[in-house]
Amino acid sequence: MVPEARRLIPAAESPERAIRARMLRESMMTVKQETDAVRTARAWYTWLRADVIVALVVLVVLLPASIATITRADLRPDGATIALAIPLFAGLHAMSLLATRIPVAAFAGASAIMAALALVPSIQQISGVLFPSSVAYLLVLGQVALQCQPIRGLLALGSGVFGAALIAFTEPGFDGPLRWGAFLGLIGAVSAAWAVGALLRLRRMQTEERMQASVERAIVDERMRINRDLHDIVAHSMTVMIAQAEVARALLRDDVERSDHALGIVIESGRDALRGMRSAVAVGDAPLGPLPTISSIAELVEAVRRPGSEVTLEEDGDRTPLRPDVMLALHHAVREALTNAVRHTSPPVRIDVSLVWTGTGVTATVTDDGGAGPIRADAGRELGTGTGLIGVSERVRQAGGILSARERTPRGWTVRVELPGADAARGSAS
Repeated sequence: MVPEARRLIPAAESPERAIRARMLRESMMTVKQETDAVRTARAWYTWLRADVIVALVVLVVLLPASIATITRADLRPDGATIALAIPLFAGLHAMSLLATRIPVAAFAGASAIMAALALVPSIQQISGVLFPSSVAYLLVLGQVALQCQPIRGLLALGSGVFGAALIAFTEPGFDGPLRWGAFLGLIGAVSAAWAVGALLRLRRMQTEERMQASVERAIVDERMRINRDLHDIVAHSMTVMIAQAEVARALLRDDVERSDHALGIVIESGRDALRGMRSAVAVGDAPLGPLPTISSIAELVEAVRRPGSEVTLEEDGDRTPLRPDVMLALHHAVREALTNAVRHTSPPVRIDVSLVWTGTGVTATVTDDGGAGPIRADAGRELGTGTGLIGVSERVRQAGGILSARERTPRGWTVRVELPGADAARGSAS
């Protein structure tokens, strides 16, 4: 058995689960590279979530209502009670906002405030724990059920039930059967807040599982496309090998130099075919098709030109021979980047494509200016989490290259692909 074939067998026998897990980690790490601008935008987005807006609405509506209630003439609380109660109400609302980021600490603070409202004698006399601002405590409890592990959510629920009992059986305004009715009502409110948070947590987990399954499915689909392309590569290489072998046999006695050259082409073609075969788990049947070339990049650029879209192609340096699988990875990466640039922008848009030959490989960069139309709210997330670039990044990785996608400031994207030349890949393999 030749050395090339011996190195091929262990790759084909690798466990499928390990292969998919590695592919998922490496592909997602490659594609989802974020700039400081992206992270800053995500931090601002955290403060614009629906739960933050709800907490702000509760603050704006219920805090003034609590202040108006405690200052009513019929209650006649003293100044010290008002000075103590109002900061406690404000603290409850502050905890409901803090719970969107630090739920456990916020819940501890909210529980302490509720205990103070229920047990401080002067506030207890005016039933301060039942004022409108106490609803903020339920928001904090819901955040714990939403963001924390189930065991912490259950502990928070137990704490809420204990607080309901404390309020029902220490509140001076409750008497006899009313205490039990209040106790059951408070337990119902606490349980409802916890249940809403738990259901939202379950929904979030299901969404994440669907996203992960979508990524894994995209990688598997891309591997199937790679297998079909490798079928074309091997078929092409075998055709060249057969033709050159016939030339070598015909010239073996009459022209030894040309015969030796033809045999050298046979050897190199066979090695290239084996290198391509290493990246496949299994090769299925597929129709033969033409392999892309550098000229195909220019055809891709021409294909996306349209009214309102200015697309340029620049090439620098002396071209380096590329293996067939590397050429396929380059073609697919440029095509996907151009597709995203056109799909996620509003014209007029400018797209620049550059190919830089370094002697050891090629670097392709596709940059767009984001278009002049209105910025779509989901444009950044679509490019960052879509499965197109994840599949392409897997193809680039298997070809020995690196793909990165980064958002530009103030708008637009840059997709960069670095791929090795045939000589560099051959040197690293040896």
